[in-house]
Amino acid sequence: MSDSVFKLTALRGLMKDHNIDAYIVPSEDAHSSEYLAPCDARRAFLTDFTGSAGCAIVTHDKALLWTDGRYWIQAEKQLGPGWSLMKSGAPDVPTWSDWLATTLDPTSKIGIDPTLLPFSETTTLQTSLASPSSPSSPGTKTPRLIPTPNLIDPLFRPTRPPKPSEPIFLLPATYTGESLASKLARIRVYLDLAGSPGVVLSGLDQVAWTLNLRGNDIPYNPVFFGYAVITPGAARVFLNPASLSGGVRDYLQEGGVKVEYYDNIWTSLNTWRDLLQAQRADGSKKLRLGGPSTVTGANGEKIEKTDKVLIGTKTSWAIARALGEENVEVRRSIVDDYKAQKNATEIEGFRQSHIRDGFALVRFLAWLEEVLENGEEWTEYDAATVLENYRKENKWFMGLSFETISSTGANAAVIHYAPPEEGSAIIRKDQMYLCDSGAQYLDGTTDVTRTLHFGTPTEDQKIAFTRVLQGHISLDTVVFPEGTTGYILDILARRPLWSSHLDYRHGTSHGIGHFLNVHEGPQGIGQRIAYNDVPLKEGMVISNEPGCYKEGEWGVRIEGVDVVESRRAGGGPGEKGWLGLKRITMCPIQTKLVIAALLSPDEKDWLNAYHSEVYAKISPLCKEVGDERALVWLEKECRFI
Repeated sequence: MSDSVFKLTALRGLMKDHNIDAYIVPSEDAHSSEYLAPCDARRAFLTDFTGSAGCAIVTHDKALLWTDGRYWIQAEKQLGPGWSLMKSGAPDVPTWSDWLATTLDPTSKIGIDPTLLPFSETTTLQTSLASPSSPSSPGTKTPRLIPTPNLIDPLFRPTRPPKPSEPIFLLPATYTGESLASKLARIRVYLDLAGSPGVVLSGLDQVAWTLNLRGNDIPYNPVFFGYAVITPGAARVFLNPASLSGGVRDYLQEGGVKVEYYDNIWTSLNTWRDLLQAQRADGSKKLRLGGPSTVTGANGEKIEKTDKVLIGTKTSWAIARALGEENVEVRRSIVDDYKAQKNATEIEGFRQSHIRDGFALVRFLAWLEEVLENGEEWTEYDAATVLENYRKENKWFMGLSFETISSTGANAAVIHYAPPEEGSAIIRKDQMYLCDSGAQYLDGTTDVTRTLHFGTPTEDQKIAFTRVLQGHISLDTVVFPEGTTGYILDILARRPLWSSHLDYRHGTSHGIGHFLNVHEGPQGIGQRIAYNDVPLKEGMVISNEPGCYKEGEWGVRIEGVDVVESRRAGGGPGEKGWLGLKRITMCPIQTKLVIAALLSPDEKDWLNAYHSEVYAKISPLCKEVGDERALVWLEKECRFI
């Protein structure tokens, strides 16, 4: 019996013990993290699929994995015996919730660990289960969602890594640009205007940002395991106190933040639930809901009033159950909104970190071109290690921001490919090489993709690269009115590709945290309707990364980071201001792959101006360390087209 079949058989035995007909295994941890500590990689353990996005469903006779287009190729390679791939977004492939609703018997019980399912999705899922096509008549049975103990953990236990508890450290205001006191005050102003008794922060980056603390519990994300509860009169953080130095303890105490053990969150929320219920029963202690149903915040935003505790859209069902579902209201976290709009200190940190990061990338690419010209053989993995070592020379370097996608030939068509340490491909001069990489620095987070050919590219590779470049330029140069969403802007990056009947199966842009998660919401640009919820605002930091992929042969992606900045303020009441994007990534774009005849004069001007800026900012660093190879390569790559 294969390991995959053994795990499915054991899980089905546990499902039978708990009287469960289907069991859902999401990718995320209890904090809805995209990147996981190894101890929380339950879906990967069960399915052998290691991509960051996906949902597994196991019934007594089926095992299905849903994942999006970024991971189809990877999932087909990794899924073990007994598993079937459901290609999310493909024609005639239902969502996993629709599959449950249309496939299961009406009396079925569907189990899930409530710590792993956002409460906001619980109601949606239960509604979907009720009937996919028509309202159920009274008394009609429908599949039920059942909060269930985690059934993967008993199987995972023999090999499950321990929960990390790395040291937590202070990120000073010289990097953050805002004190703990200021952040708590802003949150409390919002609570006061809303009339809410408090907010629960469950996202690890939310907690880290609010407290100006960082950690190392999650690979590539400088965060720590913790929850925070903020009320008008108190603030508490739930974490492992052993991770705190005396200095950080004193800092939190002086800031009015009480430290409690991580697992105490549940009893604390239960106590708060009882207090809220007692207040509701006491007519003299009704919350402040007089007057209009909405009020206006300091920045003109509309704030709906509520007498409930606020939880975020990704806060778990378990949190809502602990507080009492009737006592909570789901909203996009105000902390996510605050965190997304960077202040002047953070933006300057982003600019400086991208210059230093670009310097490391230039040194790496110059080295790689030379060793390939000399006939040396280097694997994708070993080349990625060389790039990391160049980054490590920077004294602000704190680690990578994600696993480097160092990919050659057909591997470059696997959108989120990660080269294995053993058996990764040899980088060849006659193939496209795509390198998507980034780093964490004390003053910023980077994410950059460059695609190169060290030999003679084919015509279709050059067409694809040029169209991707045009999409990148189109987005980089757009000027748009305030209130514009990424859903609207997405077409700008795709239109040049569409003109050659090309496209890509991933988003065009994601938000980026400041020495935090490289993927940050709520902002982004893409085709999913969710990108229409949040307009881009001044101070947001986003990626710009159109691509094109030919399965089994090559991949192209050009990615840089931009800051949303004001281009013209509104002139009066009701008149919108105008915004644009300012590029901060500093690394040449290979002109060998560009068909100049396809570029407009404005596009050529953009590319030449960009390379002038890159050369002006990177060449002094090459000279400072005496890297003649990097300087010569930089001069060649920055020549005008």
